[in-house]
Amino acid sequence: MVRERANGVVVAADPMFFGPRSQVVLLAARSRLPAVYGQREFTEAGGLMSYGPNIADQFRRAAIYFDKRVLARAG
Repeated sequence: MVRERANGVVVAADPMFFGPRSQVVLLAARSRLPAVYGQREFTEAGGLMSYGPNIADQFRRAAIYFDKRVLARAG
């Protein structure tokens, strides 16, 4: 990316990048490339910014929706 003079990096929300996220963030920082990540854990590891869903919030909302559906059927 540095050799090709990239202006920035977009790191997809993919399990391949999630495990070594600290190394991915470090590599972007060392290369002085602004990067946007698909998961907030990358910013918690020191990344510039993320844009994507909050997975924990999605699970909470799914539980609320499921609960409402079950209660509606029982009632």
